[in-house]
Amino acid sequence: MVPDQALPPSTRPPGVLLIAAILVLEAVALLVLAVRFVLTAFSADALSVGGSVFMTVLLLLVGAGLIALARQLVAGFRWPRSPSLVVQMFLVILAFPYFSNGLPLLGLALLVPAAVVIVTLFSRPVVEYTVRTTGPGRAL
Repeated sequence: MVPDQALPPSTRPPGVLLIAAILVLEAVALLVLAVRFVLTAFSADALSVGGSVFMTVLLLLVGAGLIALARQLVAGFRWPRSPSLVVQMFLVILAFPYFSNGLPLLGLALLVPAAVVIVTLFSRPVVEYTVRTTGPGRAL
């Protein structure tokens, strides 16, 4: 099997790199939360060790998925656009309760990057980069 060939960096639009950077930052945030859940599993205040282990595994898997999305989007594949959009829509939905609960900064921390990714995903350069039908690179 032939390994996936990424396009040269000069042909990548800045929007793709912006989306990938935000996805990686979200993955890092999830990995930090996973470490926190591991630490709570071993603390005296642990309510449920099983729940902490489950959340740790879930956060690690979602974080790894976000890194894979970022990597494949930078490589020029079109399939990461849909899951990236779904993740960002979930973040938008999760952001609104923080505004009504008196934590607007946390709501903005979830809402702003998600909005940037959603808008950038539909920008012309990103769409043209990920939906190529001719030329070098993959169109998968």
